[in-house]
Amino acid sequence: MSAYYAPAFVYGGPPRSIHGLCHALHARGLDLTVFTTDANGAGALPPSVTAGSRYEGVAVRYFPRSRPRILFGSRTLESALGAELPSASVVHIHGLWNRVVWSAARAANRAGVPYVLSPRGMLEPAALAHHAWRKRIALALFDRRVLDGAALVHATSPREAGTVAAWVPHTRVVTIPNGIDPAGPPVLSRAELGLPEGVPIVSFIARLHAIKRPDLVVDALVRMRAAHPQAHLVIAGPDEHGLWPGLVARAGEARGSVSWIGPVDRQQRDSLLGHAAALVMCSDSESFGMSVLEAMAAGTPVVVTDTCGWDEVARYGSGLVVEQDAAAIARALATLLDDPPAARAMGERGRARAVEFYGWDAIAASFEAEYRALVPVSRAAVPAS
Repeated sequence: MSAYYAPAFVYGGPPRSIHGLCHALHARGLDLTVFTTDANGAGALPPSVTAGSRYEGVAVRYFPRSRPRILFGSRTLESALGAELPSASVVHIHGLWNRVVWSAARAANRAGVPYVLSPRGMLEPAALAHHAWRKRIALALFDRRVLDGAALVHATSPREAGTVAAWVPHTRVVTIPNGIDPAGPPVLSRAELGLPEGVPIVSFIARLHAIKRPDLVVDALVRMRAAHPQAHLVIAGPDEHGLWPGLVARAGEARGSVSWIGPVDRQQRDSLLGHAAALVMCSDSESFGMSVLEAMAAGTPVVVTDTCGWDEVARYGSGLVVEQDAAAIARALATLLDDPPAARAMGERGRARAVEFYGWDAIAASFEAEYRALVPVSRAAVPAS
C-alpha cells in the first residue's frame, strides 16, 4: 500500500525500492497486489499505465486521486480496501502523512489483518521539519494511530531504526535494507546522455529538493575547479520546486561545468553512473540513500556526508565519508580524481558489497519470513502491499 508507485519516479527512491521489493516477492511466488493512486507529481500517470492490471509482472491497482490531491486520497481506493482487504493475510503500508496510509491502516484494523509499516524516512528529524505544522496536526489526528496499530515497523538502516524505535517503543522494529539489481556496463553513450566528452563526471542523482542539498555539491564543484578545471557536475532528478535556475546562478563562472539532465530511468541512471568518476550524496537526512547503493552496484566510488547514514561506505572502502561541508566534499572529490586507480578499486569493492548484501532475492526472503510470522494459522500468507 503506497500513495504512489512505479513508474511515478518523480517521487525519487521510494517508488523504485517499493517496486523492487514487490517484484522480488512476486518472483518468490507470493500472491500480492499493490493498491496505490495514479499520482505522478503535479499530474497523473497516463492511462497506458493505470488501465493495466500489472506493472512489470506485479499486480497493481491504480486509483484516481480525490481532491485535495496533496493528501493523496482516493475514495475509490478506500471503497476497494473495505471490500477486498479482509481476504488478505498481511498488509504492508509504505510511508506516512497521507490518506492512503490512514485508510489502509483503518481498513486493516477493521478487518483484523496485521500490517507492517515502512515509514520510508518520514520520521527523520529533517523530514519532520518540512511542513512541520501540517505533520503535527496529522500526527494528532491520524498518524499516531497508524504507528500504534502496526504489528511490525520496518526500517531500512540502523540509523532509521533508532529513530523509529523512539516513536514505537512497544512495537518490534526490524531493519531490512533496500535491495538493488546488478548494474551492467553503460548502454548509453555520453553523447546520448548529453554529457561532455573527455572530462571527469561528478554525478548527483536525487530530487532537486532543499533537503537533498544540491547547493552544497554545486559549491564543491566551484571549489575544486582550481585543481580540476575540467570536472563537470551532472545533476539528475526531477526539479520539484524550481531550484535549477538558482543553482545555475550559484555556480557563477563555473555554470558551464554544471548540467541538469532531468529525471532518469534505470538505463539512463546506470549509464550515467558508469560514465561518472564519482557520485555525491550530501542530504540533510536520509533513511537509506538509494543512490549510494545504485552507485555501488555500478562500481562507482561515492562521496557521502555524515548526515546520510552511510557509515558502511567507509567500512566497505567503497568511497569517502566526510562532513556536510562544501570544502570537505571538494577535497574528497579531488582525492578520487587525483588517483583514478584507487578510485576504481573503491568502486569495485562497492560493487562486490552490493552484490553480496543487497540482492533483491535475499531482501525479499527476509520480508517473506516477517510476513509469515505475523499470519494467524487460520490464514494463508497472501500479503497486500
